[in-house]
Parts: sequence; structure tokens; C-alpha cells
Amino acid sequence: MENVKNQYPILKWAQRKDRIYITILVVHTKKPTIEIIENKTLKYNGTDGSKNYSFELELYDEVLKEESKYNLEGRNVFLNIKKKKEGPYWERLTKDSVKRHWIETDWVYYTEEDEEEEAKQPDFAGQDFGELGEMDEDDINDEQQNKSDNKDENNEKNNDNNNQNNNEKKSDLSDLDKEEVK
Repeated sequence: MENVKNQYPILKWAQRKDRIYITILVVHTKKPTIEIIENKTLKYNGTDGSKNYSFELELYDEVLKEESKYNLEGRNVFLNIKKKKEGPYWERLTKDSVKRHWIETDWVYYTEEDEEEEAKQPDFAGQDFGELGEMDEDDINDEQQNKSDNKDENNEKNNDNNNQNNNEKKSDLSDLDKEEVK
């Protein structure tokens, strides 16, 4: 069996007065487990197929697990975590002030607290986020199958439209040919 080493993933984060946005940079996560324990500890385990990634962080303050969501769409894991107390920005992501080389500011969504109203909000593309917890291989396969079905349906519609347009062009051309024969 292949020896797979556990590593810390790159984690980017930004915040608002009521939320924490975390992106876990593990491309095409397989078998992820995402948990919030006792409303204060974030735990993640997942693999990209060749490497296992995991971490456990005690967050700066309490969060609401029931109102927190995740999204596995796209390349990485995106967490939208609801703070228990809305108010001033946290000084840092974690309870302790230890510098972790694998945690970075997400400059795409970063904003100063007093400029929050004009700040760029994460684009959820209308996707419904599931509750935090474990997703098994079947859940991921179901999501991928739904995407594939939607793509097939869209391709079928596009093909039908293209065929209809081509038939209209052919009929227009045949009308021209008749006029030339006269």
C-alpha cells in the first residue's frame, strides 16, 4: 500500500462582522470531513488522491455550526461560517497567536471593518450549501452526476437549436436556388 503523508492544506480566510470565509486549497477534495466541534473548533480531513490533508483549529471566538455552510463546487472547499456574536472583527482566525505558515489572508475577500458595506462578497453562484459535516464518496458522486446531467441536458438543447438553425438556413438556401432556376 502507498504511504500517504498528512499535510496542512493552504487555508485562506477573510471576515465580516457576522461571518468568516475560509477557502481550503485542496484541489478536487475526495472524502472530506468538515466538522465544527463545540462551536469553537474547526476540523478538516480530506485527500486530493495522492496526499492527505488535515488540521484542527480552535477558532478565535464561538461560531454557530447550524448556520454555517460549505461548498465543494469548483476546485477547492469553501466555508461560510457564521459567528456567534456579530460585532467587531476578530484579531486573528485562531484563539492562540501562534503564526501558522499555511494560514493566509484571502485578499480577494479581505476588507477593512469600516468599509464592509462596499466590500466584495463571495460569489455563491446561487448554489445551495449543505450543512457542515461529513460527505462521503456517494454525495460527491451525486453532485458530479447532477452536473454531468445538467451539462448533457444543455448540450442536447444546444444541439437541437443548432439543428433547427441549420434546417432554417437550408430552407432559405433552397428557396434561393429555386429563384435562380426561374
